[in-house]
Amino acid sequence: MSSEESSIEFTYDATFYFDGLPNNLMQNEKGISETVSPQPTWYQAAKAPVPFSEGVFWKVMERWIIEAPSIIPPISKVDIVHDHEIDICHNPIELPLSPFAQERKQLLLESKLPFRSIRRQLLPKRAKKDPVMEEQLYYVRSQCTDTRAPERMGNEEVTAETKSYAVFCPIIPSLSADEQGKNEMEILTAKLPFYYPKVRGFRYGFVPDREDEDAFHHHGEEEESQIDKDANYELAQDESTKADIGSGTGGETKSTILSKRIGWITLDLFLAGDEGAFTDKMQYAFKELFKKLYKWGVNTTKGFTKSRVQHDVIVPKELYIATYARLKETHAQKWVQSWPEKTDPRKFVFEDIAIASWLVALWELERAQNQESSMEQQTKKQTFVDLGCGNGLLTHILNEEGHQGTGIDIISRKVWDVYGSTTCLEAKTIIPNETTFDNVDWVIGNHADELAPWIPIIAMRSNPMTRFVVIPCCFFDLNGSRYRFPKGAPDGKYKAYQDYICSIISTCGFILQTEILRIPSTKNVALVGMATSYSKEEEHEQNSCKKKVDDLVGRSGLFVARISDKEKQALQKSKQAAKLQSREHGEEQLLHKGDENGVEI
Repeated sequence: MSSEESSIEFTYDATFYFDGLPNNLMQNEKGISETVSPQPTWYQAAKAPVPFSEGVFWKVMERWIIEAPSIIPPISKVDIVHDHEIDICHNPIELPLSPFAQERKQLLLESKLPFRSIRRQLLPKRAKKDPVMEEQLYYVRSQCTDTRAPERMGNEEVTAETKSYAVFCPIIPSLSADEQGKNEMEILTAKLPFYYPKVRGFRYGFVPDREDEDAFHHHGEEEESQIDKDANYELAQDESTKADIGSGTGGETKSTILSKRIGWITLDLFLAGDEGAFTDKMQYAFKELFKKLYKWGVNTTKGFTKSRVQHDVIVPKELYIATYARLKETHAQKWVQSWPEKTDPRKFVFEDIAIASWLVALWELERAQNQESSMEQQTKKQTFVDLGCGNGLLTHILNEEGHQGTGIDIISRKVWDVYGSTTCLEAKTIIPNETTFDNVDWVIGNHADELAPWIPIIAMRSNPMTRFVVIPCCFFDLNGSRYRFPKGAPDGKYKAYQDYICSIISTCGFILQTEILRIPSTKNVALVGMATSYSKEEEHEQNSCKKKVDDLVGRSGLFVARISDKEKQALQKSKQAAKLQSREHGEEQLLHKGDENGVEI
């Protein structure tokens, strides 16, 4: 391979075989597949060449097992029921806690010994609608005898021709009396959640590269062949996984690895032909997951780690997910279907439900902590004011949850009239330097535009016990004008604007807490102030902070309130009318002058 060829970046090039699968072949007049097999067997559905090693493949599988919500969005959590490593030299085929009969297990594993057995539960986000599902996973390595290039892994002798599979199989719950006589696929189809493929099993595989590509057959039979020595494939120990699976890169540089084929990944399906034809949606899901396997493998090989923000710092994920599921069930469908505004309800409704869920969960924790510290029964829910409330849905949901509070915006919206009298909304212009809320527990600034930098100041000036949360969006200064960024913002404007708001929070004396919200928006950072760096008794510190804030506000200049869109339109119409009137008046003067001079115009 020339140096020019080796510098070309490897690209994704998958081949799919869905049309040739037995369940997708022509069915007879009775609707029964002509290719129904008495026993299910493995069929290859996809293959793709890859520039990464077997060790990388196992690393990706390890993450997929634990991080299922990243792969299957309807999943909220994974519970590992058991995870057993198996010494295949000493353990019999009867695996610990195996959910399958011996015959089925032999078919699934093709009479090979797995070196790891995992049983997990997939917990859905929609707990009331979707069932909790159990799944059995096996790690299998099928080895071909080749004494020419033996290598060691633990107690197992393997060769470079070893093929590896991660097998996924749904576990059918105990059957009722009515289900005893039904076909297995009928039961699976009825019991499996909507997001899970309606098959008896599937597996992802890794096959090291070989000189003879044509030996790589469609049905995935075990074919003996010799490793392509140019791939320089090396299987080394990797202590990062429980199975001591190799991550070896063969000592090559990353650029060389990503320009050369190291092996193949495969997708096999465990089919008998009675599954029914796969829908376009199911085929699309398989294709997307297969592509994702390739991408994760490439990124792992490059050493790329996605910049992962730390969610759930203030509110535990489980509490948030449960609260979100409840509020979504109550509010989502109703408002998406009857949204009177021109804005996209799918964005605004779900975003406001998510923010409301986080606040409701946070306030529940706050009440529990206060009750524990005071040893008194505290049932009163927090009050709030939502500045720049926009469509008012956040205020409406919080009111519905029993939190007394008001949403304020410069102008009312159509939807305000739909919420009813129990939702408190007010249209007025806020002059922040003159505004306080003495009897409010929380000041909320959710995408509050020019009021965003004022949220911590208003909270500080309102009451020593007032807390706040601000979710910055558009970039405004304290004087109501657009914020001017200092030269050079290496982490981007949004991060630079967050830093600006954080500096105001610090000046106000609040102890900053940050939460990356799980909302469908890139502007998802919540800056929270629930405590100050000084106590209520430290008047000197309080007065010092107030003076610093007053100085900051004074240097920023006079706040100029933004006029509303309706006011803008009215002003434009007024200008147009004045212009038209001026023109008509000018024409009248010209006509009058022409009459005086006896000139015909």
